[in-house]
Amino acid sequence: MEAPLYSHHSRLPSRRKTLVNFVLMAVLFSANHGCTVACLALATAQLGSVGAWQSGILYLTYTGSAVMGATLVVKQLGARNALVTGMALYCLYVACFWFATSFPPQDNPTAVFLGAAIGGIGGGFLWTAQGAYFSHAAQAYCMPDAESSPEENSVVLLEDATSFLAGIFAFVYLAEEVILKLLSTLLVQVWHLSWETVFATYTLIAVSSSVGMLFLVHNYHHDENHSDELSPSSSITSMQQHTETVWYKVTVAWQLLKGGDPKMIHMVGLNAVFGFTGAFVNSFVNGQVVAQSQLGSSSYVGMLTAITAAVAAVMSLVFGQVSQRIGKGPVLLSGALCFFMVGFLFLVHPTLQTWGWPSLLTVYCLQGIGRSTFEGTLKALFADYFPQEKEGAFANIILQNGLSSAIGFFLSINLTCSKASTYCIAFDNDNGKLHNVLAFELLIMVSAVWAVCGYWRASILHKNNNSRPELLLTTSTPLHNGYQEIVGQDRVSSSDSM
Repeated sequence: MEAPLYSHHSRLPSRRKTLVNFVLMAVLFSANHGCTVACLALATAQLGSVGAWQSGILYLTYTGSAVMGATLVVKQLGARNALVTGMALYCLYVACFWFATSFPPQDNPTAVFLGAAIGGIGGGFLWTAQGAYFSHAAQAYCMPDAESSPEENSVVLLEDATSFLAGIFAFVYLAEEVILKLLSTLLVQVWHLSWETVFATYTLIAVSSSVGMLFLVHNYHHDENHSDELSPSSSITSMQQHTETVWYKVTVAWQLLKGGDPKMIHMVGLNAVFGFTGAFVNSFVNGQVVAQSQLGSSSYVGMLTAITAAVAAVMSLVFGQVSQRIGKGPVLLSGALCFFMVGFLFLVHPTLQTWGWPSLLTVYCLQGIGRSTFEGTLKALFADYFPQEKEGAFANIILQNGLSSAIGFFLSINLTCSKASTYCIAFDNDNGKLHNVLAFELLIMVSAVWAVCGYWRASILHKNNNSRPELLLTTSTPLHNGYQEIVGQDRVSSSDSM
C-alpha cells in the first residue's frame, strides 16, 4: 500500500502551493538537465572522436539503467531523493568536460568515459524519478483544501491535472534548454571566455540546482512496503519471495513491457518515432543538410536547434491547455504527423542544395511541435495509463526512446550504399562515404504510422479497463512464476492484448 502523500500532522497544502512547488522542481531539474544536454551537444566539437565515444557510452548506460535498477532506486529512495541522486550523478558527467578542457583526454580518456557512464546511470534515475514525482504532484493538485475558497476547491480531474502540469514542465524544461545551449556561445563569442570557464559555469549551475532540489523542493512521503523484509527467522520461502520482490523492482520496466500491462507494448511506437526522428535530425539534417543547403555553413545549426526547442516550449503550453479540452489523443496524433512530415519532406524534396531558410525552418518547427507532444502530453498520458506503476512506466519511456535513439544513430552511420544517387548521399564529415537516407526516411514514416495505430489500440484497452474496474491493477506483487497479480481480483487475460 502506497503511503499518503502528506503527513497526518499537517494540513494538506493548497493547489497553489502544490503548483509553486512543482514549478520550483521543474526549474531546478531543467537547470541541471540543461547543462547536461548543452555539454552533450558540444561533446564531439570539443573532444573529437573521444566525445563521440563518450556520447555513445552515455546513451548505453542511460538505456541500461532503465531496465536494470532505476525503478528499484526510485522505489527505495522516493521520487524527490531519487531526483537528487540522479542530478548529482549528472554533475559528474558535466564536471568531466571541465576536467577534459583542463587536461586533454586524447592520451587517457578514462576519466571522460567514466563520467559518461556515471552520467548515463544518473539519467536513468533522473527521468524515472521525474515521472514518479510528476504523478505525485498531479494527485496532490487534485486534492481539495478545506481552507481554500470555493473557486480553488473546484473538482479537478486527474487527467486534467496531468495535462496542465505536463505543459508547464515541458515549457520550463525546453526554455531552460534554449538558454543554456546559447550560454556557451554568449560566453565564448561575446565575452571571449575560455571553454574551461564555460564548462566550469555549467558545473556550478548543475551542482547548485542539485543542492536546491534537496533543500527547497517538497519531499512527498515515501513509505516503501517493508512487508517483504527478512527477519532473522525467515524461512527459505520468505527468502525466495524477498529475492523475487527485489528482482521485480529492479526489472519492473521490462516486466511491464513484456506483458505486465497489455497497454505498454502499444506505446512503443510513440516513443520510437521520437527517437528515430531525433537521430535523423541530429545526424543528417544538422550534420549534412544545413552545410550543403543554400545556407552554406553548419554555423547556423545552433540557431536552428534553438528554434526547435523554443517552438517546443511554446507549443507545450498550448497543448497543455488544448488537451484539457479535446483530450490527449488528438495532440499526440498531431505530434506523430509532424514527425512523419520530417521524413516525408526529404523524401519528396531530396536535393539538398535546393533547401533554403523556408524549408529548413519548416523542418525544425515540425520537429519542435512533435517534441512538445513527447515532452509534455505523452508523459502525461503515461501518468494516466499506468498510475499504479509510475516508476516502471516512466522507465519504459527511457527504455523505448533511448533504445530507438541508439538504433537511429547506429543506422545513420551504417546505412550505406555503393553508387551515388538521389537518395545515396556523400556525408562530408565521414570522408565522403555514401549513405542511404531513403531507408531512414521510410523508417521515420513507418514508425509514425505505428505510433498512431499503437495509441489507438492502447486507448481502447484503457477505456475497456476503466469500464471494468475489476480489471484495474491495484497492487503489483511478484510471484514465483510471474510478476503481476491483481490482489483479490481477476488478472487481465492475455487475450485482451491481442
